[in-house]
Parts: sequence; structure tokens; C-alpha cells
Amino acid sequence: MAWTYSADALATDTDAGRLNVVRLLIGDTDTLDQQLANAEVEFALAQSNDNVYSAGAWCAKTLASKYARKVSTQLDGALRADYSDLQAHYSALSATLEA
Repeated sequence: MAWTYSADALATDTDAGRLNVVRLLIGDTDTLDQQLANAEVEFALAQSNDNVYSAGAWCAKTLASKYARKVSTQLDGALRADYSDLQAHYSALSATLEA
């Protein structure tokens, strides 16, 4: 999976810049916690006529559906993974970016 992000290259007039802007909008800027491949963000941009906000909303919906598929788990009260929080976050983010 190819994944890139550069805070020094935020722009809306180049392909790489738009990819960076979309990543910034959805919070996918941590190289140690990569959420979407470059190709997925590029596809969202293509479907959105390179509108970074529309592509960001599309990506946030994609992430919401990804986390909606996962179940929340708890192991002996010590470890808990609550994916419904992530699903709700990305759903709300999608609505915000669409507005």
C-alpha cells in the first residue's frame, strides 16, 4: 500500500498537493497509523472532480463504513476496542466536510 503525506506540500493546484489536503482534512497524517492508500484518496479526488472537500467527505464515509464493520470488544475488563466511536467520528466528519 503506497501512502504519502507532506505538510510542506499542501496545495489545491497539484495532484500531490490535493492528496495532502484530503489527508489533512480527514486526519490521515500519521505515518504510523495509515488509514487510506494513496490510490483510494486519488480515486475519491477523481470522483469529486478534484474538489478536496468532497473527496474528504467521500474518504470519511469510506472510513466510517470500514469501522462500522468491526465489532467492539473487551477482554477481561483490561483491554477495550470500541470501533463504534471511530465510525461515529468519521460519519460526523463526512457531514461536516459536505457542508
